[in-house]
Amino acid sequence: MSQKRLSADWELALRESGDPLAGQDFAHLAERLAMVTLAGLTPTADAEKSGRRLGRMLADAHFTAPRAIGQAVMVLARYAPDVGDLHRERQLLLMQGGLAAGHASAVQQRLLTHQEAIHQAASAARDEVAQALSESEARWRRLVDQAPVGIAIGDIEGNILEANASLQRMLGFTLDDMRGMRIEQFTHPEDGEDVWETYADLVAGRSDEYRMEKQYVRKDGEVAWTNLSVSLIRDPDGEPAFQVAVVEDITERHTLQEQLSHEATHDPLTGLPNRVLFLRRLDRAVADPGPDDRVAVLFIDLDGFKFVNDSRGHIVGDRVLIAVAERLAEAAQASGALVARLAGDEFVALLSSRRGEQRPMTVAEELLAALKKPLNVTGQLPVQVGASIGVVELAAAGANSAEIMQAADLALHAAKEAGKGRVVEHDPQRRAGQLTKFQVAMQLPGLVERGELALVYQPLVRLDTGAVHSVEALLRWNHPHMGPLSPDMFIRIAEENAAILPIGRWVLDRACADMAVSAWPAVNINVSVRQLYSPRFLNDIKRALDLAQIEPSMLRVEITESVVMNLDDPEPVAVLDTLVNMGVRLVMDDFGTGYSNLAALRRLPWHELKLAGAFLESSRAGQAWSPTDQRILQTLVELAHSIDLLVTAEGVETAEQDQQVREIGCDVGQGWFYARPAPVIIQPSATRRPAAKPTPPQARRNGSAPNTAPMPTIQVRR
Repeated sequence: MSQKRLSADWELALRESGDPLAGQDFAHLAERLAMVTLAGLTPTADAEKSGRRLGRMLADAHFTAPRAIGQAVMVLARYAPDVGDLHRERQLLLMQGGLAAGHASAVQQRLLTHQEAIHQAASAARDEVAQALSESEARWRRLVDQAPVGIAIGDIEGNILEANASLQRMLGFTLDDMRGMRIEQFTHPEDGEDVWETYADLVAGRSDEYRMEKQYVRKDGEVAWTNLSVSLIRDPDGEPAFQVAVVEDITERHTLQEQLSHEATHDPLTGLPNRVLFLRRLDRAVADPGPDDRVAVLFIDLDGFKFVNDSRGHIVGDRVLIAVAERLAEAAQASGALVARLAGDEFVALLSSRRGEQRPMTVAEELLAALKKPLNVTGQLPVQVGASIGVVELAAAGANSAEIMQAADLALHAAKEAGKGRVVEHDPQRRAGQLTKFQVAMQLPGLVERGELALVYQPLVRLDTGAVHSVEALLRWNHPHMGPLSPDMFIRIAEENAAILPIGRWVLDRACADMAVSAWPAVNINVSVRQLYSPRFLNDIKRALDLAQIEPSMLRVEITESVVMNLDDPEPVAVLDTLVNMGVRLVMDDFGTGYSNLAALRRLPWHELKLAGAFLESSRAGQAWSPTDQRILQTLVELAHSIDLLVTAEGVETAEQDQQVREIGCDVGQGWFYARPAPVIIQPSATRRPAAKPTPPQARRNGSAPNTAPMPTIQVRR
């Protein structure tokens, strides 16, 4: 067989054994195999060795499958008939054996080589994975240990397995301590049942996580506040396996919140609960009460505290408030009342109880008694302050906090009005009257601008001639809903909140304007003490007189004796002196209702004196006049005459009283016996002055003609 045919046979065998080589490589390998085959079959050649080489060449060319060695043996077998001698046949057999052995050896060697390579690769891969795991675990450990929050891992039975450094610092335990502990050992006394019910649901697999704010007791006994978040780790079968807790320390934040909350609900000076906390407790007391639950509020206001502040300064005043707070809290302790400071010198006490358990009036009396003892103030002599207390007590069911506070406030005002230093219980009827006063007070602003005021005039009659001496301007409020209101209903309130100033200014202007178009000899107006302190008062008087163009002597300013008694300040006294210097006449009103202070007659240049109508009370209803009142009045009249004062008797309602005041020497009489107040311009015919008053400038500026129409006349009795 030629080398060419042998190469063709090898190539065919290679192709039928598989295609590990590309097409051109089959031919090249077949040619090399043919050359080795022919060289191995020469007479002196080592055929077996050549066969081994053929086997290795096939194995190296990746012909390792059993089919490849079979095809190769067949190539050599087809070459045998052409040999023709025994030596060559023997060489061929040796070659075939060598081929099989060489191929098997090469394949085995190749397999060993591959196995070693795989083993080394596997080892390298395992080492890399182990290294990676080690590095990952180290990173994770550092991450957990350096985490700012506490992290702990526990098993489902509640044993702590791991805890990071933050958690150890947070709770004060070492890792060894915690590894020997169970989660249940971290119970706080204030844990609610829900805390551990939630935990039980987690470890039972009924939930996967929960979060809550929880307290822990540290190893040193202190309390740590935390935000706790616990997650459940399940195994591949979904069963609970571990639990992981993340714990954030919020102790500082919680402490700050508690501090802010305390400051928001407590008075910084006395440490008592403030208005916010008090109203919150009151709301809670009436929110969901039982049928027999009662609630009581004691409204406490110090008497004379302003004097303490004014005389000893605010620092001492603050110390007094602190001492009062301590005294009240101590006195209320037995009753369980909550004492709070609302503002300034206002304190309140709240009593919540069942019917018959508490007696709020008794508690109020105890508080009042406690404050009657002198207060020891640091660095100061003992300070004595009193208090007034308003008490309201009612069933909690259906009660309203705002209405309770209002009722207590009204009761307190009643206590103040009754003379201070006392306890007054809420009276619904009195409350209605006080509410009316409150409504009146609310409507005082803008009263003048709304045009609801009016003046009526009552004449003062000279007893010797029956002529009108002057008229007194009396104020009325035509309330749109409550009807006409007398001054008793609103003047005192107006004086308390300074609304008297615009009202007094309107009275002055109106009275002077009416005076200007009337035939009155003079007009009397009443002036309050607030007006005397007003820096505008003197200018108001001048302006009103100028606008009306009337003489100052036609204006008579009435000041009550009670006001005069309190004029210790030189400022209002100077104002009255200025009025007198202007020509305005000064009248002391209601003389005898106070102290009949004769010294007051010397302090100011009075022109007239009006005796209080109370002195005539005993002679009304047909009774004889009290001899005592008669002697007193006669003495006062004689005294007034001795210093050239004209004396007017007020409240004369009967002919008998008219006769009586004449007998004691009064010069002028005023009362229903002579004429009632009327909303008209009085023009007594007996006293009409022939000279018409000038037209008011305002009327002239408006181009309107003076009111010259006949005015209604009220006949004055003589």
